[in-house]
Amino acid sequence: MRAKFFSLFCLLIVLCSLSNAHSGWAAPTSQQNWNIISPVEGSVVSGETAITGTASHDNFHAYGVLYAPGPHPTADSQWVPIVFGVQNMVVNGPLATWDTKKIPNGQYTLALAVYEVGNDTPNLYFVNELTVENADETPTPTPTASPTVDAAAEPTAVPDEEAIIAPTIAQPPTATPRPTPTLNPAGGEREEGAVSEAENEEKAAALFPPEKMKEAFISGVWIAILLYVFGGIYVAGRAALRYYLKQEHQRTR
Repeated sequence: MRAKFFSLFCLLIVLCSLSNAHSGWAAPTSQQNWNIISPVEGSVVSGETAITGTASHDNFHAYGVLYAPGPHPTADSQWVPIVFGVQNMVVNGPLATWDTKKIPNGQYTLALAVYEVGNDTPNLYFVNELTVENADETPTPTPTASPTVDAAAEPTAVPDEEAIIAPTIAQPPTATPRPTPTLNPAGGEREEGAVSEAENEEKAAALFPPEKMKEAFISGVWIAILLYVFGGIYVAGRAALRYYLKQEHQRTR
């Protein structure tokens, strides 16, 4: 018995020394991974669409996949679960099957929510700007029978006794107009294609009028304001979704 304890003690000392000498043998750090790899952002889907990705965590409890109308999540997004409360981790595999034939065509957003044990706030992953495009099922028209034409009733073309060929009349060549030389202020003829400095200034003013430049500047300011507003709406939508999922998770526990 003493020999066994002594051997175990020596083995522990050796393992500790090796782990200190080789840092690569240490236990790997924890990793959290939750994403959707298909469908990708901006893609067009139809029919029964397979949603694949990863839903895992060192402290994993459950995951859910949801969708909402609109290209991006907002505070007013109406989230509908595809699957929810799934307690099996998935790594690069099928997460859910989305039957898009049950919803109208348009743009939608997907969300993956991964819950940890003892935490009602999920880890979220979004797929934006998905377009559902299902073809309308229209009935196939029934072909109708074509009427039969009696060959005896068809008129037969009678050839002319003499074919008259109209003569081709050659048109005289059209004279090419030559540009009239322009006199320059110095008194001589200006070379063809030469442009005065005043003409260049007029063309520049026509290409970049001050009124158009002012309108472009005002439009840029409005675009910047709209981008800021949409950014705020997007952040508010994420917060609203987290709160909704937190309440949903508390009800399903």
